Amino acid sequence: MQILNSLIPIFAIIGLGLLLRRSGFLDAQTTRGFNRFAYWFALPLFLFYKLAIADPVGLSLRGIPGALSISVLLTAFVSWLAVVLFKTPAATRGAMIQASFRGNLAFMGLPLVLFLIEGLPEAERLSIEAAVMVALAPVIIFYNAGSIVALAVYNEHSEERVSFAALLREIAGNPLIWACAAGLGFQFAGLGLPVPVQRACSILGGAAFPLALVGIGSQLFSISGSPRWAASMQSTLIKCVLSPAIAFGVGSLLGLEGAELQAIVVLCGVPTAVSSFVLADQMNADSDFAASAIITCTAASLPTLSVLIWLT
Repeated sequence: MQILNSLIPIFAIIGLGLLLRRSGFLDAQTTRGFNRFAYWFALPLFLFYKLAIADPVGLSLRGIPGALSISVLLTAFVSWLAVVLFKTPAATRGAMIQASFRGNLAFMGLPLVLFLIEGLPEAERLSIEAAVMVALAPVIIFYNAGSIVALAVYNEHSEERVSFAALLREIAGNPLIWACAAGLGFQFAGLGLPVPVQRACSILGGAAFPLALVGIGSQLFSISGSPRWAASMQSTLIKCVLSPAIAFGVGSLLGLEGAELQAIVVLCGVPTAVSSFVLADQMNADSDFAASAIITCTAASLPTLSVLIWLT
């Protein structure tokens, strides 16, 4: 029942977003508004609030953040190696590498982990919750940097070659990174949040996940690309099967077990981020492949996540 109770709400809300877009109830402009609000306000406030009130005694900054970062780095390395070994066409390599390691961590992985740890004792639940949120910052930085580098290296347009200044501006302007830093700053400085501020952050932060999941469904409907399902299976297998297997190995070596180990396995097993299509399109990469990879990976992630949760 834990599997169904955790996965069905996530995919049901994504499905609702798809149906709302298909019926015309939502349009592209409304979806962009949902996504912008969730990204710039709701989720940052949620992260800031949760980290600011975290118990400093129970907060672990090494286990989950370290294991997740190492697992994502290894997955990216394997993805890069795979496109060379399997002689993927050069024009598709950047999009395939990105699709293989860049997961929908904040808007699918985080709520799924929060569902999975609901029944734990409060101290353990809060410790894992805070550690997972801290883990987001370095992984988000790598997602941005790794994706841009991969897409630039295999980009035939010289004007799209990677600009490190632009990359630094992109990372420095990420609201999720600033929210994590501010929340940790408040928490370690011992600065308490007034009750009205806590409640406002809780209310607005609570809107992040439903809005984002509806937005993901709506975006999935709007993505159109050639049906390159066979080619996209390579990135799907890496993202949904190999990446969580790497996370399991890394987590076990670092001494994680139980709910902590399950958390990083699930975070590494979530499907390819929808934003990867936008970036591939902006950098003149193989956006058709990026679209197929997202759809294939999202469809495959329901059974694979079910198995991962059951195994861990």
